[in-house]
Amino acid sequence: MKNNILLLFILVFVCLMNCDGRSRVHQTNTQVLPENNLLNAFNEHIKFVPETKVEIVTDTILSNGFQIKIIYNSIENSSVSKTVKTKNNTTSKINYRNFEAKLHILKNGSTINQSVINKKLFDAFENTSFWEAAIMQHVWIDYEASTERELYLNTAFHIPNTKTYKDFVLKIDERGTIQIKENNRSANII
Repeated sequence: MKNNILLLFILVFVCLMNCDGRSRVHQTNTQVLPENNLLNAFNEHIKFVPETKVEIVTDTILSNGFQIKIIYNSIENSSVSKTVKTKNNTTSKINYRNFEAKLHILKNGSTINQSVINKKLFDAFENTSFWEAAIMQHVWIDYEASTERELYLNTAFHIPNTKTYKDFVLKIDERGTIQIKENNRSANII
């Protein structure tokens, strides 16, 4: 019995000694990594834009009785990814974080609208491939267009690294009803 245990122990010891990686001792890292599908992991760089969470709070009181609080922030687990190959055969994956804006609108001290502005709100204005690739740029108040009875907000969506964008105007009346219109801007030619 003791001989069997000793023989088993020696057999296991010899087997383990043969698994020490001697077959790879004279190989370079560039030869070993592709065998284990690890080369791509070292050649891929992942970047987030913006790198950290962003939150911009705007709290404005207008002379027409509207008070607007906008919390514009990046969405933590939602991004648009672009993959780019570089000269030295590495891959860069850039993740552009999506944004949304939380609105709280009051008229003469009474809340008339609390809502969230994000890509889903604008689905009807463009095809799904645009919305999958676009990110919200910002939401701002159009002071010049706003009147005693209506508040105007602007927002823009952009596909990163392209010249493709969409601008929208949000008209909010004194009851809090939102109407959305696409703003078709064209370049002025002089």
